[in-house]
Amino acid sequence: MIKNKFVICSILSFCLVACSLSNPLKKEAKVINKDCPQSLILYEARSLDLGNANIELQKEYALNCYLFVDKNKVEISTDYKLNVLLSEEEKNTYEVELIIFVTNINEDNKIAEFQYSKNLKLDREGYKKHSFNLNDKFQIDLDTYDRGIKMFYAIN
Repeated sequence: MIKNKFVICSILSFCLVACSLSNPLKKEAKVINKDCPQSLILYEARSLDLGNANIELQKEYALNCYLFVDKNKVEISTDYKLNVLLSEEEKNTYEVELIIFVTNINEDNKIAEFQYSKNLKLDREGYKKHSFNLNDKFQIDLDTYDRGIKMFYAIN
């Protein structure tokens, strides 16, 4: 009886100690929230007229910026919306490309350009307006980010 209690207590003690110790092999990435830079939608490139459809990049978009300390990179996540306005139902799939230009703070030097192809499949028949909520991410070096950047959005 005493042996059984000792074995049970030993097992429970081992479990409690094992659960409270952190795993030395598991390395957690440290992520810090950062203030996002200024961004604008280019007026001339905010919509795309395809004849039977007009695709618009909506002004309401959200940015989230995170610093990955171990990598010295800032990840910028963009939540945005594309609307497809149909004049006639001819196609059920449209292709569009979101382009993000990153410049220095003075806008005289392009640092990077990111292109994201989107295949917009219309899933509701009989509707003239279709909305797509989308998200894309890209990374910038911390040194470049800290010197100051601006971002410009366009669709093509």
